Order: sequence, then structure tokens, then C-alpha cells
Amino acid sequence: MKMTELRSLVCACLLLTGTLACLSQPVPAEDENIPHLVTFGANAEQSWGDDDFCQIFFIRVPTTQVDPIYIRVFDPDTGGELDEGKGDFNTKVRFSVYGGNGCYTDEDAIAVDPVGNYKSGNLLASKSFGTSNRYDNNWYTFGPFNPLEGEFVEKFDGRVFKIIAQGESGDDGNLYTYFLSTQSKANSPVEGGNLFTYEYTFRLSNNQNNVSQIYPYIDERTISVKISNFDWDNDGFIRIVSVAKKRGTVSGIRRG
Repeated sequence: MKMTELRSLVCACLLLTGTLACLSQPVPAEDENIPHLVTFGANAEQSWGDDDFCQIFFIRVPTTQVDPIYIRVFDPDTGGELDEGKGDFNTKVRFSVYGGNGCYTDEDAIAVDPVGNYKSGNLLASKSFGTSNRYDNNWYTFGPFNPLEGEFVEKFDGRVFKIIAQGESGDDGNLYTYFLSTQSKANSPVEGGNLFTYEYTFRLSNNQNNVSQIYPYIDERTISVKISNFDWDNDGFIRIVSVAKKRGTVSGIRRG
């Protein structure tokens, strides 16, 4: 098995009472020490680390935000120096932005697996990226979006958008990052905004001495937490650290 097959990981987090799995504005966040998100083409082998070739992130915009927001994607194409190739690059990945009623509150939207009506809400923008090098190591910007185009969710005291990256064809891995911005051509954070997900598919460093961290957000209403991973391949170890239990290793490996 090639090294590239070993370094992609899906981490799924179910927090009962519906709290958030991962919380940050740039994704991956700087303190996570994770190089990139990754989504494989629809014809890829799951053994490369992606179980469903789809990744869903939600974007919370606070009610205080009145100016337009932008969702920026770094290196959205597949075929450049960052991406994981399997032979000749042949992959297309579509990025789609949703808002409106049901964007977040539809039960299928927040499930771990992308089935049913997970594309709920109003489609605001969509673009498919293939092997063109136009955006290789460059940003593509979706927007501007009026904050009112998001779905108001009372428990977040904000409006929520959704961006779905879905492999349409091919078998390569598309590596990319997100940033929520107030500008179209620069990364300028939205004060109080963040991105979060319930299933995090990301690329680990080739250097196995590097340590990555993810920080599930758990509020006072959470009564139970279940965290699972896909295709770890025993090429490292996972520790869960909490206030109650300072350190513990994950006991099982989920293989799909």
C-alpha cells in the first residue's frame, strides 16, 4: 500500500443533543496541525481513506453580521502538486453552497452519512472543478452572500449556510482548504463566524512524527459523545484527552 493511501482519515463525531463536531473559521484550523481537507472522486477506492466521497461543512454567521460574506476554497481543482494522484489525474469534485430553510435543520443534512435529503435548502452557488491548473495553489471565491440567505438557527444565534464537496468522477484525492471571509480576494475573518462539521475527512502529514489535534465542541447540553474513525490502518495512534480522563487510547478501528 502506498504512503498516500495511509494518510487520509475520516473522523465522525455524534454529539447527542445536536451540538457541534468541529469549530473554527479557517478549515483546517491552524492549531489542528492538519495540512488539508480531502475529498476523493466517486470512483476511488475506500482504502485510500474516504468512505463516501462527500464532505459537508456548515457555516455559522452571527446575527450581528450585516455585510456580505464569502466562502473561499483554496486549490479546489484536482491535479496539482497538493493533490493525491492515482495514475493520471481524472477527477472532478463539485462544490455547492446552500442556504434557506432546511439547510441545517433537515435531519439528513446533519447525519454522518450523505444519504437522503442532505442537499436540503436553497442552492445558492455551485461549481465543478476538474484537472485544470487555473486554481492550483490559488483561491476560488463563492459569493457574495447576504447573511439573510442563510437559515436562522436559534440555538446558534445566527444564520447557517452549507457547503458540500462531492466527488463526481475519477479516483484521485482533491486536497483543499476553506476560509470564511468578509472579502472576495483576501482572507478577512467574519467576527464571531465559524465553520463546523459532523464528519471530518482530512489529510495527515507525510511525516508520521507530526501530531494533529481536533477539538470537538461540547456544550452543557451534551449527554453523550461517540467518536469513530475510518481507515486508520494502524499507522499511528489516537489519544482522547479530557478533563475527566487525562489520556486514553481509542480501542477499536472502524474499517467501513
